[in-house]
Amino acid sequence: MIQWNAELARRLRCREEEKRDLAPLIRRLMEFARAARAEGFQSLERALPEAEDPLLAAGLRLVMEGLAGEALEDILATYLLAEDRSGLPLLKACVVVEGLVALAEADEPALMARKLAAYLGAERSLPLLEELERDGVLPSSAPPAPAEAR
Repeated sequence: MIQWNAELARRLRCREEEKRDLAPLIRRLMEFARAARAEGFQSLERALPEAEDPLLAAGLRLVMEGLAGEALEDILATYLLAEDRSGLPLLKACVVVEGLVALAEADEPALMARKLAAYLGAERSLPLLEELERDGVLPSSAPPAPAEAR
């Protein structure tokens, strides 16, 4: 399990404009989740050749092998500890780990998006979630209109 502490928080620090790079990664992880739900985990094999990040490729293989939950998170966290990432590369790696665990646990893509958007921080997560709703990727979280307005 990733041990969140002050040292990790310091290493995760990056500029706000860099966090924009997380949105495409979150969308990609959601695509993996939709494919796995529709076609099974073996469908993830198609993504392996284009997985540029070795952590993502290793994690996808572990998910395809059926590893899930705490064991998967422990292995992926160990990869993080063995590397010397910081700033945006570490933040992206944490998103990958969280996304792969959500994928292995068969989280709904909408739940995955909400978990991963939190890595953007509160100020940037809401616009991303609204964008995903507008694109039809997420169900709308807007409350239904009152009966008299319909």
